[in-house]
Amino acid sequence: MALREVEGNAGLDLGDVLGPSSDISTRERLSGWRRVVVGLAFPALLLTVWSILSASGLLSDRLLPAPADLARSARDFVVAPQREAVPGVVPFRGAAVEHIRASVGLWAVAYGIALCVGLPLGLGLGLSRWMAAAVDPLFEALRSVPITAWLPIALVWFGLGSGAGRFLVFVGAVSPIVVATADSTARVPKQLVDTARMLGTRQRDLARRVYLPAALPGIVTGLRLGLTLGWTTVIVAELTGVNRGLGAMMFAAREVSRLDQIIVGMATFAIIGLAGDILLRAASRPLTRWADA
Repeated sequence: MALREVEGNAGLDLGDVLGPSSDISTRERLSGWRRVVVGLAFPALLLTVWSILSASGLLSDRLLPAPADLARSARDFVVAPQREAVPGVVPFRGAAVEHIRASVGLWAVAYGIALCVGLPLGLGLGLSRWMAAAVDPLFEALRSVPITAWLPIALVWFGLGSGAGRFLVFVGAVSPIVVATADSTARVPKQLVDTARMLGTRQRDLARRVYLPAALPGIVTGLRLGLTLGWTTVIVAELTGVNRGLGAMMFAAREVSRLDQIIVGMATFAIIGLAGDILLRAASRPLTRWADA
């Protein structure tokens, strides 16, 4: 709303003030069905080549199972009747919903916490020089620590189970959210802020009415990166003693050298991650439509 007021009252176009958001935004975008066709063409080509190499024997099943074998494993994972549960054993047949629910639930809680922490912290770092000077060096040092290095301390702090897993996913998701929010907020053009002040926007309202809307495209990029990194961290998080989840299933398959089951787990991770990114982009598009104009 504040950005529209700035445009209307000052006779300015937001694109002229901010400049093009990226080179990509100035290119003609593909329409819906063309985008789908182009997006499916290359995977279809790879699948065809993969099938030919497997059928000809040039590609060993020990290195990469044939697509038909993976399709059968995926079918068993989703619809095969489940065997009687054995305590401590990670199931595969018919256990897709069970494992997906566990992994997505673990991620969703941790990502929600990362949003609640990362957005305010990023805004504070972007708006306050004092806060940036005090907090940024420590934050930059901590975010350089690999996720796997946090695993031992997570187990000490939270013990075996979902608590340690949520902590690890939080660590993976929060960093890109903070960095993108802080950087996007700090780069809001001074002309835009000065114009808003000239039109009567109070100092205490600048963050809500100017900085946050103008920085939103960059913040959304951070949310997307945080979603992806948090989701990829789930597989590490499920090394914390859980026996349900896609990561737990994949590590159980490794113990019995079931490469087909491992690849099915990878494909499930990829599909869910892609779906999450598409939903986030769709939800944020109405809020950032002006940046593509």
